[in-house]
Amino acid sequence: MGDTDKSLVIFDDLTLKIAALLQNGLGTQPTKTNSENLYIGIKLCGDNYSLWATLTKKVIDGRGRGSHLTGEPSPPSKTDHAYVRREQDDQCVFTWFILNIESSLVNNVLHYPITKALWDGLTVSYRSRTDSLQIFDHKKLNSLRQGKDTLEECWNKLQNIWMAIDRKDPNPMKETRDIHIHNKKIQEQRLYWLLIAIDDKLEPIKRDILKQDPLPSVETVYATIRR
Repeated sequence: MGDTDKSLVIFDDLTLKIAALLQNGLGTQPTKTNSENLYIGIKLCGDNYSLWATLTKKVIDGRGRGSHLTGEPSPPSKTDHAYVRREQDDQCVFTWFILNIESSLVNNVLHYPITKALWDGLTVSYRSRTDSLQIFDHKKLNSLRQGKDTLEECWNKLQNIWMAIDRKDPNPMKETRDIHIHNKKIQEQRLYWLLIAIDDKLEPIKRDILKQDPLPSVETVYATIRR
């Protein structure tokens, strides 16, 4: 495996986890709402909103019920013969949500009248919280310095923060080319964070690394500095 491929390990690992969780949920796409319980593999606890929301939307879209999240097309009027069926479908999807939310949060969402209102309410409540946590993680990255830590200890701290950010903000790209561009940008950022964090006595090595074109992966740089 080349250095570029190695640089995508964190993102590929997350992709594999999402694929594993979705395998059962997306295996079939019934034309009618299934009254059976639906579990996506993780429950919303607050801090995991980004990953949970991504999985939930994919699974519900896979069941052919994405309109209950978007509200499009508009639901039929009460005089329409399809109204009752739509209401039944919506209550079923609403129940799927409740099954995939931690019990401590359920009482906070039962007052929503329909699934779309619940989906929008969760977005308002937890996306902003996730964004705040991401800002905090980035602040930790910007202030992290090796100090008295060994190089390995500093690297492990960086890795832990990066993985936390990946969980809260999965790669949003769909096309292979876009995924590659996004991952390359993230890798460059992480290279800079590593060089900023490590001991100032390594300045000559840092300058030599930054002169390279293209820039090496952050994993390659860590291995080089460690040697």
